[in-house]
Amino acid sequence: MKKLPLLISFLLFGCMVNAQVLIPKFRSNTTDNPFASIKGYDLLLACRSYDNVAHTLSFSVLVYKNKHWQKLAYKEDAKEVPLTVTQPQLKQLPITDAQGDSLYHQLSDARIFTIGDDSSLPKCDKSLDVINGTKEMVDHTVEDGPEFRIWLATPTKTKYLYYYAPESFQQFCPGNKARQNVVKIIKMFNTGW
Repeated sequence: MKKLPLLISFLLFGCMVNAQVLIPKFRSNTTDNPFASIKGYDLLLACRSYDNVAHTLSFSVLVYKNKHWQKLAYKEDAKEVPLTVTQPQLKQLPITDAQGDSLYHQLSDARIFTIGDDSSLPKCDKSLDVINGTKEMVDHTVEDGPEFRIWLATPTKTKYLYYYAPESFQQFCPGNKARQNVVKIIKMFNTGW
């Protein structure tokens, strides 16, 4: 009888280890997936970033395949943001499964699978600002800001998210949790990749 709690504990621990990476449910909104060369994956998370100041275009891709993580990247100089998304020549980077699990859970905690993109996020309210020495109510806009495209993909569905200058708009509209999460998600894809 004393062995029964030990057996139950062992079974629960074994289930938790295997359930560390659950393939999330999300609503597909596109069939466009620029990563067709990546085969046999269970989950693919990718971000294309265009920095208009440094004039760089980069892809950061996290792939879950056969219970292991792969980390892929691509970067190039680009004077203008390409309107079309072509399949990049991705380079494999080192990653452990523990690092992949950690990044996956951080992205999940920031609501990557349920968050909306710019088309559904609330717009910033007008605010009082000083223009040429006069206080005026102004709309907040950004010209030539960085853009980010995010793909979530399983073998049967793809979700696409688009963000323009999310960090600037988060500063204009402080306190919006969704916008804060967008900034977190993009930093995870672009920091130390």
